[in-house]
Amino acid sequence: MNVLIGVSGSIAIYKTCELIRLFIKRGDNVKVVMTPSSEKFITPLTFESLTRNKVLTSNSESWAGGENHIDYAKWADIFIIAPATANTLNKAYRGIADNLLLQTYLATTAPTLFAPAANTNMYLHPATQEAIQNLNCIEANSGLLACGDEGIGKMAEPEEIFLRALREVNKEDFWKNKKVVVTAGGSIEKIDDVRYISNFSSGKMGEALAKAFYIKGADVTLISSKEHKLSKEIKQIKAQSAKDYLDTIISENPDYLIMAAAIVDYKPEYTSGKLKKEQIGEKMVLQLNQNIDILKTLKDKKFKKIGFKAERDEQNALKYAKNTLINKNLDAICLNLLTKNDFGSDENEIIFITKDKEIKFSQDTKENIAFKVADAVKNL
Repeated sequence: MNVLIGVSGSIAIYKTCELIRLFIKRGDNVKVVMTPSSEKFITPLTFESLTRNKVLTSNSESWAGGENHIDYAKWADIFIIAPATANTLNKAYRGIADNLLLQTYLATTAPTLFAPAANTNMYLHPATQEAIQNLNCIEANSGLLACGDEGIGKMAEPEEIFLRALREVNKEDFWKNKKVVVTAGGSIEKIDDVRYISNFSSGKMGEALAKAFYIKGADVTLISSKEHKLSKEIKQIKAQSAKDYLDTIISENPDYLIMAAAIVDYKPEYTSGKLKKEQIGEKMVLQLNQNIDILKTLKDKKFKKIGFKAERDEQNALKYAKNTLINKNLDAICLNLLTKNDFGSDENEIIFITKDKEIKFSQDTKENIAFKVADAVKNL
């Protein structure tokens, strides 16, 4: 993907370096166009070192080759203006093109994403708000600003801008207004108020799936026992017990449920407070009862249900997965052999199983596997 990044004069420009790194790591080709005021904060050499491409400035623009705003505008698959100052936002909205960045904006037909960065009063000024509401902007964050004020105006974090940019390019009409709930992490069942039973699930696969469905254009909610750094545009709900997960899924009422969370099969009888060693004695014996089976409880719900099954028994794993698919009335199940990728791994290998076919997604990063799962779910 050809990513053109425009930078205007804001202290938030330091975040743009990390944003560029995210695209470079993904294998994208990145070019940068700068306003004269942005050069007061950072030199073109910094961006050229990161991108290995010539940075377009008023001093470097040339019509002898392709180093000009028209050719850069045509080259881009997406144009991201980050940081976008209040000045840049207001001029862009009103079609003023008095610098190279704004000239490039008017010349491109690629989708353009603005990441505002401004003092709170400048951000909330009616003129700026009108521009923000009419341009394709990612909302700024709130907090302590560089000027010392507290409030909204901090440029969105690089990961947020990165995910939103990928969504702009990759969103599909099929997923528009479709609600996808993804569960992640391992459920937590209390023994008392300071101890619990859980498992080794890292939540990485669920996080990757939430990103993939968001990038595809779905309205995504991630329910997890873990902490995840994601875009504010992905709704996150913290859950602990199986009951928490179940109640939240029902209240969200999705079109698709991707059940990647590892739910504890048996839960202890809960005791309030803290059990003392003097009470327990030399051995602690727990009475465990069978936990809620979330997918079985939801088997008559009309939304699409995709389960995950982790197995170590390679010989019988496929049979176990198919039995779960039928017994819980699932639309599909993803079989994960833990003998190849244990909990916490950054890679995975999955067999995507439906009632009439099996599709193997060979060893790959969890991010890439998640996109393959999303495409397979689309065809259910």
